Amino acid sequence: MPKYLIKGGNVLLFDEEKRTSFPKLDILVEDNIITKIGPDLDSKDPTLEIIDATDHIVSPGFIDGHRHVFQSQLRTTVGDHIFLDYCAHLLQGRMTFLDADDMYLAQLSGASEAIWCGVTTVMDHSHVIMSRDYATKCIDATVESGIRSIYCVAPFANPQSLNPMVLPDMDVKHPEQIELFKSLSGQTPLGGPKNDGRVMLGLGFDTMNHRPVAESREVLQYAKDNGIHVTCHDVDRFNLPSLECLRKNALPLPLITLSHTCEPDQTRIDFVRRNNIGIVSTPESEMAMGHGVPSAFEFLRSGCRIGLGIDSPAICGGDMFYCMRIALQNQRGRENTTYHARNKLPNHVKARVDEVLYMATLGGAQAIHRETEIGSLEVGKLADIVLIRTDSPSMVSSVNYGPAIVMHCHPTDVSTVMINGEIVKRDGILLRVDWDKLVGKLKENRQVLEARWSDVDWDVTKSELTKLWHMGEVLED
Repeated sequence: MPKYLIKGGNVLLFDEEKRTSFPKLDILVEDNIITKIGPDLDSKDPTLEIIDATDHIVSPGFIDGHRHVFQSQLRTTVGDHIFLDYCAHLLQGRMTFLDADDMYLAQLSGASEAIWCGVTTVMDHSHVIMSRDYATKCIDATVESGIRSIYCVAPFANPQSLNPMVLPDMDVKHPEQIELFKSLSGQTPLGGPKNDGRVMLGLGFDTMNHRPVAESREVLQYAKDNGIHVTCHDVDRFNLPSLECLRKNALPLPLITLSHTCEPDQTRIDFVRRNNIGIVSTPESEMAMGHGVPSAFEFLRSGCRIGLGIDSPAICGGDMFYCMRIALQNQRGRENTTYHARNKLPNHVKARVDEVLYMATLGGAQAIHRETEIGSLEVGKLADIVLIRTDSPSMVSSVNYGPAIVMHCHPTDVSTVMINGEIVKRDGILLRVDWDKLVGKLKENRQVLEARWSDVDWDVTKSELTKLWHMGEVLED
C-alpha cells in the first residue's frame, strides 16, 4: 500500500476531559496504520505521497453506531411517519419487494453515501437475511464500497405477502436464520479475499425479546464465545425492551450495543455502565418517530459508552454533522426549559460542542467496542481519517474548529476520506464506485420498485400491524 504524509492540517485531538484541540500537525500513514504524528515530519522519503492539508481540519473518521445502510434506496418513503408507519410502509412493507440484486444496489448506495459524508465506520443493523443470497449480496456491496463495517445480520419476520400480510412461522424461520448467521461467522474473511478486514460479522438480535429464553441464551453465548458483536433495538414503547430482557433474564453479555434506550432510569444506566454495554442515540429518528426523549447526555454524564447514529437514511440525512447538531441542541433545549419553569435563565450552556464531537468519534468507537483500533488520531490506530475544508462558503472564517464541525459543516466540506489507509474519497469524488453509473442504475431500479408496490394499500398494512402489535388502545390522533 502507498505511504501518505498528511501535512499541515489542524488535527482534532481530545484530552482526558473530552475537550478538543486542533494543533497544526503532520500525520504519517504506513500501510493501514498511523505511525507518526508531530510537527514538520520528514517528507524526503520519495515513496511518500504528500497530502496537503492546508486550510483543512484533520479528523478521525466519523462512526455511526446504528444505521440501516440499505434503506437509502427507500429514501423519502417515510417523511411524515411514526415508528408504526415506518414498519408498515418500509420495514415490513416496501422492503419485501426488493430481491437480492436490488439489495446489492441499495447497500452499495447506502455505504457510498456514508463515505461521502465522512463516515468511515458503521454498525449496520441489517434485516437482509431472507436467504443466503440476500446476505451475500449485501456483504459483497459493503466490501466493494470500502467502508469499515460491523455487518449485523438480523433475524426478522419479513412478510411473505401483503394485503393481506402473511408472516412466516418464526418457529421454523428463526432457527434457519440463526443457522445462516452461524455459517457466515465461519467465513474468514467475511465475504472472501476482497475483504481486507474492514468488514466483520455481527448479529442484530431484536428477536431475543420474542423467542424462548433458553434459545436467546444459547445464541448470545455463541456470540460471546466467538467474539461476535451484537446489537439490539431497545424501545420499550414498541415492544422491544432489550435492556430489560438482558437484565431480568441474566442473559450472557457479549460485545453488545443497544440503540435508542430513551429516558433511562438510574437502574438501567447503572446496569449499562457496570456491564460495559454500548448505547447509540439516534436523536433525529427518536424525536420524529415516538421512541422517546433522546438521552445521550444522561449516559455520557454517567460514564457509559455512548455514541451517535443516523438510524435510517430513508428517514433522514446520512451525515453525522446534523446528527451531532440536533443531539446537542435538543439537550440544550431540554435543559433550558428547566430554568424557564422556575422563571430563570441559564447563565451558561451545560451541553458542550466537544461532547457531541466525542460521541461521533471516540465515543462512538467505545459504543461499538472498537476504541483500541479507531475513533481517534493516535499512533498505532487504524488510518481512518477525514479531511474537512475550512475555506468553503459554510466554513470560511472559522477560528474555533470544534464549533465549526458541529454547527457549520456540511458533507460537501468533506474533501478527502481515508479508510484503512486507502483513500476512498479525494477532492470530493468517491473513488471506489463510478457514481455517475451507479446513479443511473439506482434511478432505474427505483422506478421498477415503485411499479412493484404500486397496488399496495398501505393503510391496510398499518391496520394489520396495529392489530398484530396490540396497539389499538394506545394510538391517538
